[in-house]
Amino acid sequence: MKVETNDEGHQFHALPDGTPAYPSRFRAVSNFAEGVAVAHRLDGRVALIDERGRELDLRGEQFTWILPPHKGRARAQRVDGRHGWLDLDGRFHAEREDPEWEARCEMVRIGRLIYERGYNVSIDGNLSVRLGEELLMTPSGCHLGFLRPEDLVVTSLTGKLLRGQRNPTSEYRLHTALFERRKQLRCVVHVHSPFAVAASLAGVDLSKAYITVAPVPTTDYARISSEETPRVIDPFLDDYNWAIIPRHGTVAWADSLWNAFLRIEGLEHAAKVLMAARAAGPIEPLSAERRLELLTFWGLEHLDVPVAR
Repeated sequence: MKVETNDEGHQFHALPDGTPAYPSRFRAVSNFAEGVAVAHRLDGRVALIDERGRELDLRGEQFTWILPPHKGRARAQRVDGRHGWLDLDGRFHAEREDPEWEARCEMVRIGRLIYERGYNVSIDGNLSVRLGEELLMTPSGCHLGFLRPEDLVVTSLTGKLLRGQRNPTSEYRLHTALFERRKQLRCVVHVHSPFAVAASLAGVDLSKAYITVAPVPTTDYARISSEETPRVIDPFLDDYNWAIIPRHGTVAWADSLWNAFLRIEGLEHAAKVLMAARAAGPIEPLSAERRLELLTFWGLEHLDVPVAR
């Protein structure tokens, strides 16, 4: 059944001939999954309904949010803040720990920080976290500054949608490739930070900067949302934890979203400093001896720092 909206802005499920499957009385509804759908009532409460619009008996429990079910479980948060899941009979099962929920909340926090710091605007950028054999990702076309935990989607390690109401980010290939190559990797952050992008347009090479951050490589050009992106990143995955994709944005990978965010922040600050220095006049080069000293400090003395073509 399709989700339709009436003249009052209320949603309902329609039969194939377009007639309502039940009288419209919900503000919003999800698509059906495993015979039930999530319904947001006009009084603000959240419910699960069957295909005839009847609410499942939730035993008097009230919920802040409920996600559509997957393998018989609908993840949910009670109004008292307790997380767990509802079975298809409407019984709530509380969880002592919920790594997925914690990751959802952290992604919302980091997405807001990215927007507030000016590293993204509009629907730019994407985030992902590995949860065992699944990936938690931002969906396509979302604004990172205004995410909700329930907006995020769960995919396989190859990017196939497993849970969620929207498609995963169009840059999912970049994320899956990073997790495939770096088996211990947990998080990826991709943004369109303006000074780093400006540096790539002006031909300023941050891998030759030699200031307070380790060298930042600039990859070959790749079209956005294409299979080219993981290919141009691949040469830098063994020795680096970040990169600039010219005319596009920056990528950082780490063991936590916070550490990936810190790398994005440090990279963007370095690009800002270098662009300001370039505008003021020629940048004084560092001697070969001092460059080696810094590379050794970062544990990168073995690198012949690549130069973008």
